[in-house]
Amino acid sequence: MEEKSKYIASFQVQKMWQRVDVRWDNIHQDVNILVGINGCGKTTLLNLISDYYSGQKIKKNIAEFVSGTIIDSPVTYIRSFDIPANAKRKTESMLLQALKNIINQNGEGTSFFDYRMKMLNFPAKAGIIRKRIENFFQLVNSLFEETGKEIMIDPQNNTLVFSIKSTGGALITSDGQRIMTADGDVLCVEDEKIQLDQLSSGEKQILLILTTVFLQEEKPNVLLMDEPEISLHITWQDRLIKLIRKLNPNCQLILTTHSPNIFANGWEDKIVFIQDLEER
Repeated sequence: MEEKSKYIASFQVQKMWQRVDVRWDNIHQDVNILVGINGCGKTTLLNLISDYYSGQKIKKNIAEFVSGTIIDSPVTYIRSFDIPANAKRKTESMLLQALKNIINQNGEGTSFFDYRMKMLNFPAKAGIIRKRIENFFQLVNSLFEETGKEIMIDPQNNTLVFSIKSTGGALITSDGQRIMTADGDVLCVEDEKIQLDQLSSGEKQILLILTTVFLQEEKPNVLLMDEPEISLHITWQDRLIKLIRKLNPNCQLILTTHSPNIFANGWEDKIVFIQDLEER
């Protein structure tokens, strides 16, 4: 039996779209940035990698045969989310659905909610879990600080929300006097709470990516991402790979992009042109 690897080292496709053979060898264990013009097959290749490792049946019109390194690490795929699930019915966008699934209790034991519950189920690890969450919150807050948002657990319903510090400050009477409590403290306007569905598309996207990586718990994982720059501010694009590597240095990242900002900060040597993978 062939020994399993932690990461994908090679991947082959025969007759992609019934006309192109693709062979990708020497896939980096850390970061791989797949680039090329629109319609060249970047997303199709990413989809085939995902389908192959999730056991999905490959349609013959997409590829006749695929194969890749045998691995024993989980493979996660974060797709682009730039359209609502059903704009006419004004239902939740696919992005919001994916974010809520990774944050809230999802029945699969793979959400942020389920991770927090480990503090109760495994009290010996409670200190480590609490510290990881604190560090994660600090990282998220470093991204959201320009808009004044802070991530937190709502003590009233035990859900993840954001807060915005009130700009109103102390409550003032009609004659300009501060309202005091019975203990002599200044009574202030309550901070505003921001729910997940009130975040912008870019904020939802970055939170989805970072939470997914955080929940990997620094273990070997393969993360596929299709054009993660969609909706992200340029400064977040610049920091994205570094943030992912900080959260989990054992994560193999394979992504497609059209944005130079994704690889501008020292990742140029990880670029792979899909045309170079085509066998002739």
